[in-house]
Amino acid sequence: MGYTLGQAAKATGKSKTTIQRAIKSGRISALKNDIGEYNIDPAELHRVFEPVPEKRNKEQKKEQTVPPVNTGMLHQQIALLESQVNDYKQRLDRSEQERRETQEKLTLMLTNQNKKGLIARIFG
Repeated sequence: MGYTLGQAAKATGKSKTTIQRAIKSGRISALKNDIGEYNIDPAELHRVFEPVPEKRNKEQKKEQTVPPVNTGMLHQQIALLESQVNDYKQRLDRSEQERRETQEKLTLMLTNQNKKGLIARIFG
């Protein structure tokens, strides 16, 4: 029994397109069945493309496995970060308000000093 196009791709680590191009160019001979699927003799396939070692297939599957995610912990971390962001925003707002108040006080002080100096020069 031969490989399908997908099985041939997995067996060689190549894409289906690469295998199909090799068939169409005549590098690999293959038959099509009644429903249009390729039947590729393994010996014919591996004459052109090296087989993927079984160990490599297992390693690829391990790499593709995604560990489970603890969403509860993620939600807690997000809530903590949001809380910290809100705290920083409040601190920044307070700091900005203090800066404005200080600027207003300094402006008033300078304005009053200028008025006193002007009055002193006029009447002094």
